[in-house]
Amino acid sequence: MLRYLPRTLRGGSSRAVRRHFHQVTGDFTNYDVEGVPTTTKVPIIVGEPGQTYVLVPTDIGRAFHAASLALNEPTTGTSTGATNETCKATFFHDSQHFGVEGPSRYPQLRIPMSLPRQTDSNTSSATIYLNGKMHNMVLDGTADAGFAQMANDTARTLHDDLEKLKDM
Repeated sequence: MLRYLPRTLRGGSSRAVRRHFHQVTGDFTNYDVEGVPTTTKVPIIVGEPGQTYVLVPTDIGRAFHAASLALNEPTTGTSTGATNETCKATFFHDSQHFGVEGPSRYPQLRIPMSLPRQTDSNTSSATIYLNGKMHNMVLDGTADAGFAQMANDTARTLHDDLEKLKDM
């Protein structure tokens, strides 16, 4: 089994790629069953300063996915067209929260840190990867987005291969 990425996949650096995780608390706001906005504290995982991802519990990812579907925004997959693997979100830098575009202001996830701006704009587009034990919210066009896409592709490939093994 490979312990590190082969040199050809690492680029020019001879160091192994490491990701540090820090557990913090975010504020998740969504509508309750009566349609009233409710905020709850949720455990989330963030990276080092300068990194552009947040790992969230699956119910948070599913809430964003449901809001995206309600806006008639298709979810996308890289190989099979429309799937339930990802959904789009927006990160608002001034208020440090993820949200969805559209008439509703919710769901929202406020995080206790700033993520690096990708442009001079107050917003950055983001993708939520909806697989695994936690869902990954990552700013588009960043190194972390490339890492998340590779992890998503690997999870899909492994899932397909495991399904084939069940039939043997």
